[in-house]
Amino acid sequence: MNTNVTLYRILNPAEEPKGQVLSSARQSQFRREVFAYRRLSHDIYILAKKTGLTLMNAVRIAENVPAFLDELNGFFQSKAPEYDLQLMGVNDPIRYISGDELYDFSVNYINDVNETGLFYDWGNEYYLWEFIWEMVRNYEFPDKPSRMKSTFFFERIEDAKEFLGQYRDSEYKLTQVSFCDGETQSFDMNWFSSMPSNIPLFEVEKYARNYWEQKMTENPVLEVLFQGTYRWD
Repeated sequence: MNTNVTLYRILNPAEEPKGQVLSSARQSQFRREVFAYRRLSHDIYILAKKTGLTLMNAVRIAENVPAFLDELNGFFQSKAPEYDLQLMGVNDPIRYISGDELYDFSVNYINDVNETGLFYDWGNEYYLWEFIWEMVRNYEFPDKPSRMKSTFFFERIEDAKEFLGQYRDSEYKLTQVSFCDGETQSFDMNWFSSMPSNIPLFEVEKYARNYWEQKMTENPVLEVLFQGTYRWD
């Protein structure tokens, strides 16, 4: 890698201390949560894949199933072929889904909720986004660096400042880093951060493929995935 390139990172000094050699493999709280939720994310992924539901509404179903168990059990006992999602407060272009598919999802999801002690709630959808990006990378682009094992940097300080203002609180700061060893690859963050949530899974996977193919949008925001060791002073 070119160690003369200037890159910028948004970090919490309490988690990435100044003056120490840091590893890209460090397990942040977010990474630990993505990993912990992987079984629930897989359940939602399969539901979206089988039904064609928009990704966010597949998440909404996961959020609602635990609260609707009594009603759903009555529906399952009725052997009705289709379920009206509006009964669960979910408004999707696909209003009715197979009772068998909803049953399979509910059984698997509740079982995983009980075994992990976790459940999808508002704001957890980013665990699913990361899960899908990793699924596409693992099966179609295994030569690309895993987002779950990389540290993220920005090529342009303007992009770093905008990210800091939009997504991070006062505990975080913008730093310039020095690399000890490792490798970098650049991707357009817009494919991830600007992906609509009201599209079905097959379209979401297109965004992920564009990202991993390193295609650029009209106004790209370049994020650098780094695997190795680094420090800041």
